[in-house]
Amino acid sequence: MLKVTAEHPKFRYIEILVDGDINADSVTTLLNLIQKRIEEWGEVNILEEVRDIGKVELAAFWKDLRFGIKNLNKFPKAAIVTDIHWVKNISNFLDPIVEMDIEVFTTKERDIARAWLAQGDMEESLYP
Repeated sequence: MLKVTAEHPKFRYIEILVDGDINADSVTTLLNLIQKRIEEWGEVNILEEVRDIGKVELAAFWKDLRFGIKNLNKFPKAAIVTDIHWVKNISNFLDPIVEMDIEVFTTKERDIARAWLAQGDMEESLYP
């Protein structure tokens, strides 16, 4: 399941919950919303809370990948909130490869992730 749980226009970020299977329809719905926010805000930061990843339809994966590559410069920052070890590892691996700034937070650090997206870099969020 993919679900937008909050939108923060002032800070130009949305919160997404990933919990279970992911199908092409849910990805299409999410990407349509993100496209609208890109058009309105110019760029979109993402807080993605990953609780569980079940089966991912191949069509869903390809839609997401194509959209992400096409719009990579529209996503300056991504906060990944998870306690799943392999998701943390993949996120940390991708950070130096892609242009966006990716930070990984535990579920207990969800509010720190929100502050990081809203206020700037990690040092500003933790040490005002």
